[in-house]
Amino acid sequence: MDGLKNIEIKNFRGIDSLKIDDFSRVNVFLGQNSSGKTTILECLMLLMGMSNADLPQNLNIIRSRTLSGFSDLIYMFHNLNYEQKPEIFSNMYDGTKRHLSLDLTYMFDENSQPELMSGQIISSETKKVFNTLKMSFDINGKKYESCSTFNEKGLVLKRKHAEDYLEKSKVVLMSADMTTDYLSSSLVELSISKKRDIVTERLKDFDSRITSLEILNNVAYVGLEGVSKLMTVSMMGDGLRRFLNIVATSANPSTNIVLIDEIDNGLHYSAYKKLWEAIFALATETNKQVFVTTHSKETLYKLNEMLEEHSEYQESLRLYTIANTPKKGHQAYKYTYEGLSSACENDVELRGRL
Repeated sequence: MDGLKNIEIKNFRGIDSLKIDDFSRVNVFLGQNSSGKTTILECLMLLMGMSNADLPQNLNIIRSRTLSGFSDLIYMFHNLNYEQKPEIFSNMYDGTKRHLSLDLTYMFDENSQPELMSGQIISSETKKVFNTLKMSFDINGKKYESCSTFNEKGLVLKRKHAEDYLEKSKVVLMSADMTTDYLSSSLVELSISKKRDIVTERLKDFDSRITSLEILNNVAYVGLEGVSKLMTVSMMGDGLRRFLNIVATSANPSTNIVLIDEIDNGLHYSAYKKLWEAIFALATETNKQVFVTTHSKETLYKLNEMLEEHSEYQESLRLYTIANTPKKGHQAYKYTYEGLSSACENDVELRGRL
């Protein structure tokens, strides 16, 4: 299996320090609200997109659901302390080591200097004024750098992607509210590789009325039994769109790692078991690694039911309860399938631990 073996996070958002070991093919993060589950997915995304200077700002846009400027980047620094650099480390299954650090700094550019406006007070005071987010990273000790420089309005003035480095892995992050949608691009790639039927069959499990799946002008349509015209997926409700988006992305052979935030959002509980089965099957077929967050107990019970029926996937599961403990700070408590099964059998709560 390719992908990440572990991750270590320091000073990123609400996490001061956290290390998680022994990632497998499908990894599920549990925890109470504000425990850091989404933050872990963002760290995974950053670590696998270190050469993309736009990525930190894009993550802030997804999180805030609004346009995000330079001033919002401080929220990536633990306790808003820019002097403590966020750092992310990982060992990969292919033997490589990755390390990323973020730094707020200043780069001079004549266009980045705001003109003295009429009526502005002139002062002799010296101030630290940042205008650049620098991403310093290394792979097996070889160092690279990406950065974005912003103007006085907080908009990107220029960006510098890492020279002599192109990321080979493709990672997608599926947000909880579906603001990130890879459906059209995934279906196009699946159609080109003649694998769209795999998704169609999974879709029929979700809704037995569905007879076909089409992509026309980058819009997804489904055929329904007894209906003379194709229906757009967007008209079929959020549940179908969410299910199809996850399945299509999981089936896409060009995607290496899938990050799914709050997997249960928008879905009826009756679809959970079918979705888990699709994720494990497709991740295995395409040699993909999947990371999921959830706080739904029903989702975990349906996951356990699916694994009881499909023992071939049991070794591929890792569960991690993320907790911010009073004495030890952030901790990750690991469970395998046996731990999940025992917890479900004895109704033990896994989603929060102090």
